[in-house]
Amino acid sequence: MTRSVAQAEQLQQLGIATIVAPSPAHIPADRLATFEALLDSIPLDRSSATDWKAPQCQWVQAVARKCPQLTWAGYLSSTSVYADAKGDWVDESSPHLSSQGRGAARLTAERAWMNSPLPAELFRISGIYGPGRNLIARLRQGGYQTVGWNPPHFANRIHADDLVAALLAAMQAPTAGRILNISDDMPSPHADYVRELATIAGAAMPKILSPQQAEATLSPSVLAFFRDNKRVSNQQLHQSLMPKLQYPSFRQAIADLVDQCPPC
Repeated sequence: MTRSVAQAEQLQQLGIATIVAPSPAHIPADRLATFEALLDSIPLDRSSATDWKAPQCQWVQAVARKCPQLTWAGYLSSTSVYADAKGDWVDESSPHLSSQGRGAARLTAERAWMNSPLPAELFRISGIYGPGRNLIARLRQGGYQTVGWNPPHFANRIHADDLVAALLAAMQAPTAGRILNISDDMPSPHADYVRELATIAGAAMPKILSPQQAEATLSPSVLAFFRDNKRVSNQQLHQSLMPKLQYPSFRQAIADLVDQCPPC
């Protein structure tokens, strides 16, 4: 399902049957009755910089009643559900959860799925990168800014191919009620990440702002991203689905990313 006619046309050109609807509640009941698996990647609704809502609350229960053949459901959540941990590790059992903004709304969406009668699993996903989804082009344009913290603040990532592999593995070995962090093996400071990326891509070095400069120049949402500081454990992912990742850190992917994003 997609809300975009243009996106539906693109998917159909790839041979993917597509339903255009404003929400899953508007999918015809006869179609829902045939579903065996359902993956929810619908983003949060946002009415302001701080007001985030979980649309799942409006339709999950209604959809659940119309899916008698469903054997697997997955919700793509986010590691934003974990509050800032000051650089400590967090895992799926962590009580250190977000109480406001985007993270709290993600938790509300998770509860909507877990309180439904469907065999749902939750996937808490770190920052996704991969071909066409990385900072190389922005670095080559010049002027990219990040923040240098002391001590460093850690960010978490997952390559798109490893995310897809994890979801396919979960579909093959469904476990209702399972919660998994989808993150690679090596959290690292964002400033280190973009400097290595710029070096290998032959791009201009990013400007590293001091925390004081960042407070004075960056928007609240960008500053909140850079300020967040936690290391997301993927041990449950390794133990239950994927002993090894194709890209255990961004360093294994950089060369391919640069090759797929040649200079203009």
